Amino acid sequence: MAAPPQPDPDVVPAPPPPPEPAPAEVTKPAQAPPASGPAPGEQRFAPPPNLQKNPIDVLPGDVVYPPKLDRPAKPVLWSPEWARFSTADWVVTGVAAAITIAAAIIPPQPKHVFGGVLFDDAARRRLRFPTTEGRYVARDASDVILSLEATWPLFVDALITTWWYRASPDAAAQMALVDAQALSIVTAIQGATNGIVSRERPYGQICGTPEQPQSTIDCEGSVRHRSFFSGHAAFTFMSAGLICVHHQKLGLLGSTGDAISCVAGYAGAAATATLRVVGDMHYVSDVAVGAAFGTLVGLAVPLWHYRRVNLAPQSKNGVEMTVIPVGAGLGIGGTF
Repeated sequence: MAAPPQPDPDVVPAPPPPPEPAPAEVTKPAQAPPASGPAPGEQRFAPPPNLQKNPIDVLPGDVVYPPKLDRPAKPVLWSPEWARFSTADWVVTGVAAAITIAAAIIPPQPKHVFGGVLFDDAARRRLRFPTTEGRYVARDASDVILSLEATWPLFVDALITTWWYRASPDAAAQMALVDAQALSIVTAIQGATNGIVSRERPYGQICGTPEQPQSTIDCEGSVRHRSFFSGHAAFTFMSAGLICVHHQKLGLLGSTGDAISCVAGYAGAAATATLRVVGDMHYVSDVAVGAAFGTLVGLAVPLWHYRRVNLAPQSKNGVEMTVIPVGAGLGIGGTF
């Protein structure tokens, strides 16, 4: 076997090649912060309101304030075209509240009105429960329905449905103020009428008998002469009107839910008025006038606030011609 070749001592070995430089790290340019303002077609949300101010002043009607963005329901908007609760509305509500307090303190006038009119006595004989226990049950049931119905527009429709579920505090605030105004008007006029007319309630005819002892609070108190007109009927029919108008204008529960709410409101009001008659607390004429007046206020007050006051410019149909200067002459332009 041949020996391996030996290196020549006179030959200098070539130096090793230099190492290749590591590739330079490519740095990505810093991304610019997202531009402020909503993207095209994105819902504009206003910053949270300053709670140190009057919430009615810091919640303009052209924006939506979402307390929670994860709500599945779409917010509702108090249209910029609708009237907002104004200083005049505050005055009306305050005066009505003052009248309500005065009517509750001042007793009915001493010259009372007794008995029914037209068909009142005949209806009382047919509809009145025969037992004292049954009449008191009917009165208690009417009080329960009244409590639910009178508070429904404010606590359920305005606070729970509109403020919390639909995440629309501005619309909820306007609704609550409208509800308070309607309630103050009804309580003021109903309370003042009770005291001025001073009509004896139907059960007054049996006060002082074994069936209704004179010593009971119903017979001795001033409530005995506050029959006309029925506050229970007025309040419940007012609430039914508020429910129907709010649901129809704002679409709080969708078409089916809104229709059910309206029908249920008037059904509860009718049940309350009937229970006041069978409970011997009112004549039919008392509840009929109360229902009519409550319906009038319950519909008129919210519709007054939902009226269009800020009219947006409407597009014109047809042809509109305009003469404009063009160079040294005139030209005619138009929209079709």
